[in-house]
Amino acid sequence: MPAQTAVAVLPTAGPDKDALATSPDYFFEGAEKLLEVWFGSSSEVDGVAHPSMNGASLSMRSIPREEWDDLCSIAACRILHAMSNSHMDSFVLSESSLFVSDRRVIMKTCGGTRLLAALPRLLELAEKYAGLDQVVNVYYSRKNFARPDLQPKLHRSFDGEIDYLDKYFDESNAYCLGSMKSDRWYLYTSSLPQAVSTYPDHTLEILMTEMPQHVLDLFTRETCVDGPDCTVKTGIDRIMPAGTEIHEELFDPCGYSMNALVSNSDKYATIHVTPEAAFSYASFETNQDHVCLFAQTKRVLECFQPHKFLLTIFSNEHSESAKATQQQLWEREMLGYRRTSVQFVRLETEEQLVYAHYVRKHNWGSSSSEDEGERSE
Repeated sequence: MPAQTAVAVLPTAGPDKDALATSPDYFFEGAEKLLEVWFGSSSEVDGVAHPSMNGASLSMRSIPREEWDDLCSIAACRILHAMSNSHMDSFVLSESSLFVSDRRVIMKTCGGTRLLAALPRLLELAEKYAGLDQVVNVYYSRKNFARPDLQPKLHRSFDGEIDYLDKYFDESNAYCLGSMKSDRWYLYTSSLPQAVSTYPDHTLEILMTEMPQHVLDLFTRETCVDGPDCTVKTGIDRIMPAGTEIHEELFDPCGYSMNALVSNSDKYATIHVTPEAAFSYASFETNQDHVCLFAQTKRVLECFQPHKFLLTIFSNEHSESAKATQQQLWEREMLGYRRTSVQFVRLETEEQLVYAHYVRKHNWGSSSSEDEGERSE
């Protein structure tokens, strides 16, 4: 899939964002909704297509670009530009990211998007173009919203999201990790019975809030000319694993999104930044295995210097690097931060999940106390 020309838009993708941004009531929800779906086919035996499948591609990458455009419009966002390698297609969206590989789709949207409203269309496209009529695994997750009252009705509560997802998936599980009085993280999962994978797989996600002003100022048009300029001036290019190709967007007047693909692999990374001081937020996500995940986490924290952050690490039994990092997070403190909670979960898929929440020991100028957190929802 050829790369598309970047189109600069505002973080809300709305024509009146400049006017809204000057209002004292203006707010943008940086925390993303994250949907990851793994597909399979009921006509497939041991990974081989049955003759009756009439040449189905068995690859989500065969879905035409215009279909992805329509899917994103359902979710209330749009594709700005794209990049591909031999394993994966990457799309930077007006509100975050979309990654497509043969059997997996990762869609991540922030603001007031309607991510789950796009799910039925995604299932239709998988069957129509790829012959993939089964959902093998589904994961939906997000941090608690600072302003759930501003979300579309579907996303105003995790209970409502569970009810919606249960219309499409059986044998589901739902989790809330973290304190109900502070930052917390929700996870919904559903899986088909399947053979145990022998492929190492893991995902690291870091969700950060309350960055210092000198960091936030870098993610603005006043400081940087465009996305590539911002990537260099912020040091983001230096926290990416070697061999990654980056495409990014610096929004006007502020805000930043970046996707990266590791050459000749299905490894990716993505960063999104909402730099308004009143509700600052940044996220980092990757499944890379070129750099120790514990070292990767420290690099990200040095770059963004958040006052608070939560992180999650998924790992299957074959990802030794992720399991080692999980053990480190369980046993060790993160330099400069106080760990307020750490939890371990073994999912029904036999994957291991570690969740941890941290508060900086020395305040960067925020008026919040170390024990404060959102009490919404």
